Amino acid sequence: MNYNQIGILLGICAIAFFGFTLKKVHNPYLKGLWKSGLLVFTIYAALLIFIEIRWQFISDYASKYDLNGNGFVDLNEYSEEAIAAMNRKTYGTTIRGYAPLTMAVISSIIGFAYLLSDWAVIRLKNKEQKQQL
Repeated sequence: MNYNQIGILLGICAIAFFGFTLKKVHNPYLKGLWKSGLLVFTIYAALLIFIEIRWQFISDYASKYDLNGNGFVDLNEYSEEAIAAMNRKTYGTTIRGYAPLTMAVISSIIGFAYLLSDWAVIRLKNKEQKQQL
C-alpha cells in the first residue's frame, strides 16, 4: 500500500466516524467542529482519489510505449512521445509521494476557515437571540 491509499482509507474511516456521530452532538460549537472535520476529511479523501485516478491514467499512457513490457523505453522503442510519457510518469511519482501531506494542508486550511465562519455565525445568532429577549 502506498501513502495515497493509506490516506484514502484514513479519510473514509474519518468520514464514517464524523458522519455517524454528528447527530449525537448537541452543542452548536461542537457540532460546527464535527461538520468542519467532516468537510476536511471529505475534501482530503476526494483529492487523493482524484490524484490516484490521474496517476493510473498517466501510468497506463506511459506503458503504452513500452512495447516489450520491461518497464523501460529501450532504444528500439525510442521516440519523442515515449520519452515525454516516461518523463511525465517519473515526475508524477515525486508529486504522488508528497500528495497526502499537501492535500492534508489544503483541506485543513479550508476546514479551519469553515470552522471559524461557522462559529462566527453561531455567535451572531446567539447575540441576536439575547437582544430579542
